[in-house]
Amino acid sequence: MERSQLLGAVVVFLILAGIFLVYGVNVSQKDLQSQNDTIFLSSPMSLSLGREYYLSTYNATLNLFKECPYSNVYFVESDNLLASIAINYLGLSYPVYQNIANNLTLSPYLVLLGIHNFSWNFRGVTMVKLYKNVYETSFINISNLEIAWYEYADLSFLYSIYLMENHYKNTTNVFATTMKDFWDGHGMVDEAFHGYYSSYKVALGIIAWKYMYNYNRSFAMGFLKDVESMYSIASHLQSPEGGFYTCYTYENGIVIPYGNVNTETTSLFVIAFQMYPQVLKS
Repeated sequence: MERSQLLGAVVVFLILAGIFLVYGVNVSQKDLQSQNDTIFLSSPMSLSLGREYYLSTYNATLNLFKECPYSNVYFVESDNLLASIAINYLGLSYPVYQNIANNLTLSPYLVLLGIHNFSWNFRGVTMVKLYKNVYETSFINISNLEIAWYEYADLSFLYSIYLMENHYKNTTNVFATTMKDFWDGHGMVDEAFHGYYSSYKVALGIIAWKYMYNYNRSFAMGFLKDVESMYSIASHLQSPEGGFYTCYTYENGIVIPYGNVNTETTSLFVIAFQMYPQVLKS
């Protein structure tokens, strides 16, 4: 073969090889997507700032986290119960759970510990002082009316998780009802709404959605756009101190943080963004 013919053959080969490689990469990526259908939802929170929040609110004498950075009040539930879960996701180690285990009361948040063996029958919240400025939250005050899960977005999301233990069909129904009744595209509007959206209810929406995803992937993916909106909202809610603001408004397409930062809200967002699946799959 003459040199010119050889060069021509090489050029053709390289062109074909290039086409094959490009096509092959595309096919490979396409095959990977068909197998994994990976959808990346980047966590909008700064993990380093999140760790700083817990470092600044921890009381080593009490082995408890403060309600908020500028407070000297401590709540077993929900602040420290949720913080004991959140710090594990941040690679922090504090003996908080061991400290509060004997004082945990019946609470909707128990489902986030994988505890479902209780009756869902909660009543008006009462604060009980344990020691000086340390309190626990009681939901069993018989003088108050029962709290209906379908009146509040936070309880509704937690109830949907609670039902996953034995009532799988109902769990998706409750989640879907909660989204339909309370989610307006910008936040949760329930019986407690008075002009400001509660941030922690958005965090609970993400958490409950991830539970739904692990149970029924196709069902959960029907709410993916809503969850993407929740992620977008949350991207505006972390403060320079690391904690998440308790409230926000939505005005002219802009999320405006409002209120203070606290341990309950911050912990729920840490759980929401760090729990499985962190990389979401359709």
